[in-house]
Amino acid sequence: MLLSVVVVNWNSIDDLRSCLRSLRSQTHEKLEIVVVDNGSSDGSAEMVAAEFPEVVLLRQRENLGFAEGCNRGIEASHGTWVALLNNDAVAEPNWARALVAAIERAPSECGMLQSLLVYQQRPSVINSTGIELTYSGGGRDRDGGRPLADAAPDENIFCPTAGAAAYRRAMLDSIKLPQGYFDRDHFMYYEDLDLGWRARLAGWSARYVPASVVLHRWHGSSDRHGRPWLVVISCINRVRTLLKNASIGFIVRTSPRTMLELTQLVWFGRAGAVARLAKALRESAAVRSRVDAMMRVPRRTIERKWTADRS
Repeated sequence: MLLSVVVVNWNSIDDLRSCLRSLRSQTHEKLEIVVVDNGSSDGSAEMVAAEFPEVVLLRQRENLGFAEGCNRGIEASHGTWVALLNNDAVAEPNWARALVAAIERAPSECGMLQSLLVYQQRPSVINSTGIELTYSGGGRDRDGGRPLADAAPDENIFCPTAGAAAYRRAMLDSIKLPQGYFDRDHFMYYEDLDLGWRARLAGWSARYVPASVVLHRWHGSSDRHGRPWLVVISCINRVRTLLKNASIGFIVRTSPRTMLELTQLVWFGRAGAVARLAKALRESAAVRSRVDAMMRVPRRTIERKWTADRS
């Protein structure tokens, strides 16, 4: 089967080259590779065109963010399943083959698959086996920091992290918002938790595929933005995700964590961040009704089943 792979890039020419070389070396040959270059100024797009002519290259004039970059790549791809891979990740040769094998045995309600991510610098340590919905109302890497020897077998998970995941196109089409498959207003961070939560509410499931291995450099792009930017966007996008997907009771219960993060937002972001938060509140409240319309599983049912413990 044809597996589409979307890679979003911004000014990461060396990482991108390594990523694409790993995709060229896949044992599964039927791959459609789409690179969305978000207005890079380091020659990334020119490198792709010169060194990887088999790749579909989408040149954007500006940095649209990871969420909208994924949307553009998904729209340009053709596979019935679309894999996403971070530009600072290297896929093991059997990465795609393992995903395709999992796709072929997946039940019809399975719409999401998660690869095993380990750290490039420490390949014996797990980076992520998916996203857990935390008790405090955020998302965290499942099994993050655990020894690879303790890796869990293939099993159902809440949802995947978009750094190394595959999504059924029929699922993506069924839960698409006016803001895209991934909500472009997130720019980056929480966009995968938001999509995965929405998919769960719509009745789709997710599974972890440990045979599909990716080595991730982790924060290769985000480190360049600086801590204040990271604090502000993470806080705003956490609030966006909760308002769209969580039950009122869950929002109330997690409000102490929200208030703590809002304090940090004001400290790091000043007045401009407060205005951005107000805009996010208005937008997310409007989107919530659209999530209601596609919902097949009650919000509280999802929260009871998938919220991780307090640890």
